[in-house]
Amino acid sequence: MLGLNAGMSNSASGEAQCVSQLQELHLSEAADVSGPLNTDLLLREEMVMATSAPVFHSYYISVVDEADYAGFLDTDHANKLLKEYQQREGVDLEHLLSESFAGKGNNEKYEKSEVRSGDHTFHKFMKRISVCPEQILRYSWGGQPLFITCPPANFDNSIPACSNCGSNRIFEFQLMPALVSMLRGDADLSVEFGTVIVYTCERSCWPANHQTPLEEFIFVQEDPDQKLFK
Repeated sequence: MLGLNAGMSNSASGEAQCVSQLQELHLSEAADVSGPLNTDLLLREEMVMATSAPVFHSYYISVVDEADYAGFLDTDHANKLLKEYQQREGVDLEHLLSESFAGKGNNEKYEKSEVRSGDHTFHKFMKRISVCPEQILRYSWGGQPLFITCPPANFDNSIPACSNCGSNRIFEFQLMPALVSMLRGDADLSVEFGTVIVYTCERSCWPANHQTPLEEFIFVQEDPDQKLFK
């Protein structure tokens, strides 16, 4: 799990300077076309186009293993969140912390509990992230994603193969709802999502010193609450 490092997030000037230097580097490389026209021009044009993509403010982040997080969890704050969630969803979560990392048997028992909203997938999602609501990214290369709503039937079979080498793509990481409020850029942009799940080549096939990013596959699930505003 990854979250913002509150102790270092105040270094806004340093972060802005770093982003500015990276942008200037790309722009200077892209603008240097004084030499004869050749195949490098195409690459430079692509780099200029890349700079027009949205750029968000950067942050330092803290990284922690999910299994270790319970060791320094603020239990008072967690208990308050659990009580609020239990009242809102009408479910029994008194064993949340002890069952968060349980095996399949306990998960099956949990799935049989009544969920007032009827959305078991969303309930599982909320149960898992309640241990650390501020998490902004979950990383587990080759692991299992945490869906916020039930994915389409046979979803795994619909994940396209790597466009570069033809190998299968596997889950690598996902963006979490807490990140939405932190995505700020110079432009007036509005980004909304429930979770963004990223699948990458199982062979990590990108060549060394490759100048152009390889396209991977993402699956976006909207925030279920957004339906209330449509």
